Amino acid sequence: MNNAPARSTSFGTCLGLAVAVVGVVSSLCVGSEAADPGFERSAREFLKTHCVACHGPDDQQANLRLDGLTGFNAERSRLWAMIHERVSDGEMPPKGEPRPDADETKRLLGWIEEAAEAHRAKAGTAGTRRLNRRELGAALRDVTGLEIDYAAALPGDGKLAGFDTGASALQDAADSVDRILLVTRRAVDGVRFLEPASEQTFVVDFKETKDVRKAFDPWKEQGVQAKLRGTGRLGEGLYCDPKWLRDRDAQQFYVPGPENGRGVVRFAVEVAGRTFFDDTPPPRLCVKVAGRTLEYREITGTLESPERLVYEVQVDDLPIGSKGVKIELSSRVELPYEIDGFENEDKTSKDADLPDGPGVYRPKYDRKKLRQPEEQPVPWVVLQTVEIEGDYVATWPPAEWEADVGEITDSTESADRLLSLWMERAWRRPVRSGEKKRFLDLYTRLRGDGFTFDEALRASFHSVLMSGPFRYMVSAADPDESIAQHAVASRLAFMLTGGPPDAELRELAAAGRLRDEKVLGDQVDRLLADPRSDAFFEPFVVQWLEMEQPITIAMQHISQQNFQFGRYLKESMRAETVEYVAECFRQNAKSRELVDGDWTMMNDSLGAFYGYEVEGSELRRVKLRKDDPRGGGFLGHAGIQSMLCWMGDNWVTYRGAWALRHVVDDPPPPPPLEVPELDPNDGSNQGKSFKEILAIHQEEPNCAVCHVKMDPLGFAFQNFDLSGRWRDVEHEKYSRSELDGKIQWNGRGETRPVDATGRMPRGEEFTDYASFKKLLVQKYQRDLIRGIMKNLVVYGAGRQPDVLDAVEIRATLDELEPKGFPLRDVLKAFVRSRAFLET
Repeated sequence: MNNAPARSTSFGTCLGLAVAVVGVVSSLCVGSEAADPGFERSAREFLKTHCVACHGPDDQQANLRLDGLTGFNAERSRLWAMIHERVSDGEMPPKGEPRPDADETKRLLGWIEEAAEAHRAKAGTAGTRRLNRRELGAALRDVTGLEIDYAAALPGDGKLAGFDTGASALQDAADSVDRILLVTRRAVDGVRFLEPASEQTFVVDFKETKDVRKAFDPWKEQGVQAKLRGTGRLGEGLYCDPKWLRDRDAQQFYVPGPENGRGVVRFAVEVAGRTFFDDTPPPRLCVKVAGRTLEYREITGTLESPERLVYEVQVDDLPIGSKGVKIELSSRVELPYEIDGFENEDKTSKDADLPDGPGVYRPKYDRKKLRQPEEQPVPWVVLQTVEIEGDYVATWPPAEWEADVGEITDSTESADRLLSLWMERAWRRPVRSGEKKRFLDLYTRLRGDGFTFDEALRASFHSVLMSGPFRYMVSAADPDESIAQHAVASRLAFMLTGGPPDAELRELAAAGRLRDEKVLGDQVDRLLADPRSDAFFEPFVVQWLEMEQPITIAMQHISQQNFQFGRYLKESMRAETVEYVAECFRQNAKSRELVDGDWTMMNDSLGAFYGYEVEGSELRRVKLRKDDPRGGGFLGHAGIQSMLCWMGDNWVTYRGAWALRHVVDDPPPPPPLEVPELDPNDGSNQGKSFKEILAIHQEEPNCAVCHVKMDPLGFAFQNFDLSGRWRDVEHEKYSRSELDGKIQWNGRGETRPVDATGRMPRGEEFTDYASFKKLLVQKYQRDLIRGIMKNLVVYGAGRQPDVLDAVEIRATLDELEPKGFPLRDVLKAFVRSRAFLET
């Protein structure tokens, strides 16, 4: 059994990651701790017979040694979870080795489950965790009623298994607590009760302005300035000159900020969009404050019914110049286009559908001759009104809440009612009088020290925000069932909407109904249909698939990034995958649609990139052509494939490792410390194909453990180039270089048909990308969904799955497999699980 290659690439390989996590390595020696009687009866002989030969004193394949295990404890729970999973799936012992009989396997699995249950009961409630920066920002917006991006001022979060929701990665540190203290203080400073509103509100109606250059002249003495460019029309507004990526000019407004440099600037605009020629891109507005981009959005309002956009910005950490806070509004065009009857400015592009020249691909016209907006082949943002308040403090509670707090007076009774409302929103549950007392006592003491009503109440409010029930999510297994019900509401809301529970969830929690399976299922349906669920899919999909990596859009003839239209296209490429997965879940599609189908999500930018006719920036469902070789499924998305070859268009190993981790739930272990480099310029490697070089690499025993699975799987994606486009040929030779400290493979010499033949993790062979996807659909859907459910445990419950979770996941897979794993049903199964409701 020693040195069995099959074993190296199954159980040992898959356990390698667990070894790295829990630290179970060769230091596990026999007799290292007192033996567990149950372990002696049910596990020791199994491990000795089927595992120790390859993971014992003489051989530690995948850097794993099992002969020292003597029982189940917290430090090794992840290891036992992996052992349980691999034995249950029949992957350990590996093929070709003697198989344990059914009774042996049953005894081992039964003991592991019993030991895990006992460990969980002994450990008690462990589901409490700190809100991460996204969640804390959302909670502050919910309690204040302000739409400020508080998360931007908070430190980044640690990650557990790739996700920013893991309890063990969200421990408080001195610097993070200091920052939270500062940001929560800013939040309470942004509200007022009896204090008067600011009188510094500046309003301009461009529809009524004859000379837009003088629009802000009445407020010059107050320090307000503006630099405006465009064409003003009475009754319509200011037609803002469109700008391309190289252009810096924008509509600029300067307004005095708060006197002490701390506070909120609030501004609102009413805008419309207009175009006068067919095939003109829709107008898009870019909004910046002090150089920070707040939004880049398509404008769909009309002159008769404009869009009203409101922005509230905390200016404390922003650079404020001598002129004050700088606000910029620009009509940005980041899409290549052409208009019949106009010459195109870019003469170098080879492909009109995919402009790749160094110039800006847009219609050429003479503005001195074509002076009126309707004569110019460009999209227009029409600015109708602007309102700016340089030191904004909001009335609390907001009128739209219709909160029953009575008339607010300078009295303890008013303070009591306001504090009750603040605490219930902040703590996300009803508050008992005893819990409120210390905060009301603080208010009373501060009033005695000479603080005003507003000052004292803000201080009390701030204390509430620094308390545990605000900054932490309580365990759904809290012994107080009332608190536990509201904890379920919070866990469900933060997971599926990114923020605190709404009124319906709070009512269900108060009625004690959030452990009812039908109620939970109905709430999943409701919340996924709500636009707020974007705040679930965006972070979940991006972190699941590691989509924060670079995307490259290359100009073919000079091999450099095309920055002309790259930003909008790159954003669209990432959004395609997020929206595709979201659509699959919302429609309760079967799991096969994640990797295969006849549609995708596209907008105008992606349509131009893929060669489809699509209008508008909103992503929508588009049926694919039958001859589109990418087919459906997120694996064929340009954003995914460009991301996977950012170190060069032939980075097969990285693609394969990514697919093992995120598609088939078979993560490789970390690489050994000493790995020989692949160098195609080495004398013995010159002239060899990349596949031949990798085959030589696999002859090294330490490398073969991982590469025998990663490399053959990575070849499935060889038809995708550096920018995620489909290609039918590849270079016959590759050279190696360095890019930002990373290895880059560059094609050289003649081209030849792409070699996309390879092998799946369990040995099935494929001949091209299409047959690879077919195998995924036929034989690996269970693996895909198992991996997704494990990720849901991390994302939704804040911890890595344990043995008992693995048992539940297996039961869910057995139940849903005959139905094709409907994705919304998968999510519902997790929400109804013990992992979600009892930990």
